[in-house]
Amino acid sequence: MRDVGLRIVGIGTAMITPLLGAAKVFSEMGDSLAKMSARTGVSVEALSELAFAAQQSGADMDSLEVGIKRMQRAIVEAATGSKEATETLAALGLTVADLSGLSPEAQLKLIAERISKIENPTVRAAAALQLFGRSGTGLLPLLKGGAAGLEALQEEARRLGLTISTQDAKAAEKFHDTLSALWQTVKRGVFAVGAALAPTLSDLATQVTDLVVRATAWIKANRGLIVSALKLAAAVVAGGAALVALGYAVSTLGSIFTGLGAIIGGVGTALSILGAILGAILSPLGLVITAAAALGAYLLWASGAGGKALAWLGERFQDLKAEALTAWQGIADALAAGDTAK
Repeated sequence: MRDVGLRIVGIGTAMITPLLGAAKVFSEMGDSLAKMSARTGVSVEALSELAFAAQQSGADMDSLEVGIKRMQRAIVEAATGSKEATETLAALGLTVADLSGLSPEAQLKLIAERISKIENPTVRAAAALQLFGRSGTGLLPLLKGGAAGLEALQEEARRLGLTISTQDAKAAEKFHDTLSALWQTVKRGVFAVGAALAPTLSDLATQVTDLVVRATAWIKANRGLIVSALKLAAAVVAGGAALVALGYAVSTLGSIFTGLGAIIGGVGTALSILGAILGAILSPLGLVITAAAALGAYLLWASGAGGKALAWLGERFQDLKAEALTAWQGIADALAAGDTAK
């Protein structure tokens, strides 16, 4: 039953996830169109179709909105007597009377039609800049087809089912605003939690700050102790490394003597020689091991003697090396001379 329940939960989650994604897209797109319609005066249906037309022409919604608002501003300025705005419209063969009774969508199409008739590309770009501001050149591909080009793209949007109704946009706007209010409420609740914890956390932060300040002052006043602690730690590490090296040395010597015993295992007299050599070597080796163990304890008691102890350990290694080399050379000379009795 548990496994079946988990599978059902998984199926439900797989179904809910894309639905929630669709709701998010609906909320954002519809809210954007509804608010853009309120800012520009263009219907939601026309904006959704013009948005498709702009995207097909390489522009975007932001450029389209800025261009429409700048166009409306130029028309209003011409209506209030601005000479520059009047001359801009006159260059297209238009007057305020030609535009004042039209919807923003119709105004855009009429201006697009006049701009598309300009043969000189430089003059055409200048006219677009004067009427649509900085977005003018970006909207030129959208305007070059004139009114017929715009209507053809809008018809294509309708055929593809891309037209968004005002009703749906209003519903999306309401849903988006509801979610926004919910998020603001959640953040306010989190803020209240933070406000409740703020005094305690402030006191804690103050105490930690004081502790850090005192610790810093103590460190500054005891720099020598800090340096000594570092040296002690370094000496302990060195002593541990020496013990590791000693372990490898003992292991290596054991391997060497094991191989030697296998080679001369059938020679009885050689065994006595080997025993004598081991007796000679193991005695200083035992001293080295004992000294190394004593060194570890001594390093924990006095950091300043670590260097001397390590130097002494190095000398013992040199003695061990010298004795081993002498013994091996004697064995080699005897074997080379055929004298196994010695």
